[in-house]
Amino acid sequence: MTAAVAHSREIAAALRRFEEQLDPAQPTAGDASVEIVGYGEVSTAFALAALPHAICKRMAGFRDERTVARYTDVVRCYIDWLTQLGIAVADTQLVPVCTRAGGHVVYLVQPRLPAAGLGHHLLRQADDTTLCACLDAVLAIIGTLMRRNRAATDARTITVDAQLSNWYFDVRDGGVGAPLLFDVGTPYMRLHGVDEVGVDIFLAPIPPVIRWYYRRQRAVERYLDDYFDTRHILLDLLGNFYKEGRPDRIPMALGHVNRWLATTGADLDAATLDAAAVERYYAKDAAALELFLKARRVDRFIRTRILRQRYNFILPGPIRR
Repeated sequence: MTAAVAHSREIAAALRRFEEQLDPAQPTAGDASVEIVGYGEVSTAFALAALPHAICKRMAGFRDERTVARYTDVVRCYIDWLTQLGIAVADTQLVPVCTRAGGHVVYLVQPRLPAAGLGHHLLRQADDTTLCACLDAVLAIIGTLMRRNRAATDARTITVDAQLSNWYFDVRDGGVGAPLLFDVGTPYMRLHGVDEVGVDIFLAPIPPVIRWYYRRQRAVERYLDDYFDTRHILLDLLGNFYKEGRPDRIPMALGHVNRWLATTGADLDAATLDAAAVERYYAKDAAALELFLKARRVDRFIRTRILRQRYNFILPGPIRR
C-alpha cells in the first residue's frame, strides 16, 4: 500500500467517524473537536481535530449511490477542465460517506490554506494596490472562461463563482501570484445548455410541498445562469463586497473593473457597471438566498418536530447579508 493510499484511507475513516456522531441540528456537539469555518448554500465547511491540516466541505442532498457517483464524476471533470484552461485548483479529494441513518453525503477535502491569503481576508484588510491586483487576477480568469465559452465547438460551457472569497492569493513583496480556486463544490459546467451536475442537489433541501414550484419556475437554473454571463458575474463579484462588510471599497473596485471592461475585456460585450446596479443585484441575490434558507428551515421543522425524522442538512443561524 502506498503512502498516498494509506493517507486517503485515514481521511475516509476519520470522516466516517465524524459522520457517525454528527447531529446536523447541533454540528459542533458530540465527541469530535470540530470548528465550522463556513457555510455554502447547500454545504458546510468543517475543520476537524482529526484532520488538522484539512478543510472538509460536507455536501448533502444525495438520494443514493448513483447520484453520489454522478456528482463526484462531474466535480472531477470540472476540476480537470479548469486545470486544462490554466486555472489553478486546490488539491481536492472527494470522499463519499454513508450516514448513520442510511443517507449519503460527500466530503470535499482540501488543504487548509493560510488565512492571510484568503480572498475575503484580503478584501477586508489589504491595501488598494493589493486588492486591485487580486481583482486583475480574477478578471483575467473570467476573460479566459467567457472567451472560451463563446468560441467553444464542443457544446460545453464552463465558468466559476468569481467572488474573491472563493480564492486563495499568494501575496509576496506587494505582488500577487496566480489565484488558487478552492470553491469547486458547485461545478458550473453545462453541456448543450444543461447543468451537468443537475438541479436535484439544490432542490433536495426544499420542502416537497413547494419544491414543485422551484422546479416549475426553473429557479435553480435561472440562479446559475448569471455565472455564465460576463456582466452578471462581475456584478456578483462586486456585490460580495457587501456580504464581506466592505461596501466602502466598491467605488474603487468598480472603477477598476470598468477600466478592465473598456480595455482588456472590451471584446466581451458587457456594458459598463455602476454602483446602483451592483446594489440592486446584491439585494436581489440576497433576497433569493434568504427565501431559500427560510424554506429549508421550514423543511427542517416539519421533518424533525412533526415527522420526527433526521434532517441531514446543516443550516446556519442568522446571516448578515
